[in-house]
Amino acid sequence: MYNRNLRKPNPNKNIYKFISVKNKTSIMCESSLEYDTCFLFEYNVNIVSYQSQPSGFEYPFEGKKRFYTPDFLVEYVDLTKEYFEVKPSVRAVESEFVQKFNAIKVAVKQQQTSISLITERQIHIQPRLDNAKLLYRYADIQQLNPLQCEIVSFLRKQRLNKISAKVLAIKLNYSQGDVNSNVLALLSAGYIQADILNNKFNDEILLWVD
Repeated sequence: MYNRNLRKPNPNKNIYKFISVKNKTSIMCESSLEYDTCFLFEYNVNIVSYQSQPSGFEYPFEGKKRFYTPDFLVEYVDLTKEYFEVKPSVRAVESEFVQKFNAIKVAVKQQQTSISLITERQIHIQPRLDNAKLLYRYADIQQLNPLQCEIVSFLRKQRLNKISAKVLAIKLNYSQGDVNSNVLALLSAGYIQADILNNKFNDEILLWVD
């Protein structure tokens, strides 16, 4: 095992720093694509934690010992772990990379874990990514304010009924802007739910509490 340190200054690399509320630390990324991946990990309810540039390992390729460091290591709620390699789609289909990645998958399997390759085709799916970036702007609630408490209480009383943000503003007699901003903060912190994978956030998005 060996570790790479992206925190060490390197004039030849552009390093991106993602401040993760879920991990309570900063995540260092080597590309904008990796940076965008962090938004998806941050708001995937099945992911407990994630880290960039975890401990690397050796793998054999063309009769030689090679070294590899995954882009990410993710831990899920069921305690399983998975490595992720992030690549632009044009590079992901290059013959040499495909051969190396196949060898890496064999080495990872021997560790009793798995690795997945993701490209911008999986990362830049909309409206999921834009919604995740929007939620990120409202991250890190320290304490619920009175309006947020009202929203959570009202949605709990609806039980299985889903209520739009527009109806919520009318029922609670607040401006749509105030409701939307507080709904986003609650969604970001996981107090309430909405289908942000398939529906762009707007006044009509349906909200509920599990």
